[in-house]
Amino acid sequence: MERDKLRQWLKRKPFQPFRVHVTDGRRYDIRFPRMNLLAQTFIKIGIPAPDIPSEIVGDHTEFVWLRDITHVEPLPAPSSADTSGGGD
Repeated sequence: MERDKLRQWLKRKPFQPFRVHVTDGRRYDIRFPRMNLLAQTFIKIGIPAPDIPSEIVGDHTEFVWLRDITHVEPLPAPSSADTSGGGD
């Protein structure tokens, strides 16, 4: 994937969460743009802490070569059920 195209996704105003698809089948949901580091040939994708969904608290990062990203797609907006705090 071209770096500029991925940068456009990260810089959208208002931000639109999106999913990154990688050649080996991995998928990463990008919900917090500031948690990621986009370099010339790779991106370090910040994985939020599962118990604290915040753009400043990460659990770990995943290293992905830009050449291995097949495509990105927008994520649907969360429904009211997703944001109500209710669980399974």
